[in-house]
Amino acid sequence: MKIIFLKKTESIIPTVLIIICLLLSKPSLFSQEIEATVRLNTEGMPTEQLQSIEFFKSTLERYLNSQRFTNIDWEGPRIPVDIMIQLTSIGRNNYAGNLFIVAKRTINEQENTSSTAIMFEDRGTWAFEYTDGLSLSYDFNRYDNIASILDFYMLVIIGLDLDSYGELDGDQVFQRARHIFDVAVSRRANGWQSFGTDFGKHTLIQDLTNARLDPFRKLIFEYYVDGLDLLDEDRPQALANIAGTIGRMADFKERYLNLSHLMDLFFFAKCNELCELFRGNKDHSKIFRDLMFLDPTNTVRYEAARDGRGR
Repeated sequence: MKIIFLKKTESIIPTVLIIICLLLSKPSLFSQEIEATVRLNTEGMPTEQLQSIEFFKSTLERYLNSQRFTNIDWEGPRIPVDIMIQLTSIGRNNYAGNLFIVAKRTINEQENTSSTAIMFEDRGTWAFEYTDGLSLSYDFNRYDNIASILDFYMLVIIGLDLDSYGELDGDQVFQRARHIFDVAVSRRANGWQSFGTDFGKHTLIQDLTNARLDPFRKLIFEYYVDGLDLLDEDRPQALANIAGTIGRMADFKERYLNLSHLMDLFFFAKCNELCELFRGNKDHSKIFRDLMFLDPTNTVRYEAARDGRGR
């Protein structure tokens, strides 16, 4: 904030009013980072359990949308996050849930224009006890059966959003997510294993805090700032930049990586977007070879987009 020095003869009241107006004109300054919408799928749950879980959705939304997850003075729009929870009953007041999370990144800070940034599926690892009236509190030094998994994913989402605006700007936030993971492991919580080859929270946080993946994270920044954010201003140049970025991602994978959960998640979120951006585009045919190398599970979709088929 600009500091204004006044002469003794000047009144401070008009200046104070100006400062207040400036602060009120930026409602997102210093605000929470997340704008979450929660949906519950309770199909097949016994009626008595449905009554017990009636306020779970509002409990989660109130917690996620009122909480500041970092000490960053957040500017600009909050990050849109859609959360779908598939719930099953495993006993009185005890539940298991599968989590499906989609986070978006606003383009040019326009709240009505966004790109799917990341999508998570967390199946079969979340169990908790819930009773009506339960309140959640944020403490990343303490493990909580409900809050910790949400805190972990929200921090990852915030870190990735920061990465998309500045090279490696998410480092500090990823370290906080790593701390939540370590606390959960120390409690031997289910779904937080620090060993094995399963592509879960462990492999994700390993990738995000491993300097070996820093070049890929920088390319994600490049994808947004030199690509998506430029589309409205200069679409041909933006597409050329995106094609170049994807080519450098392919080079990085060929030289340094065998497997990367972060890379898999990035293309899981971006496949549709990339197909639509380059569908039938003869000027950038190489991008489809790169995409099929980077994201082989979606080869059929990339082939259709290359040939101008499908929508």
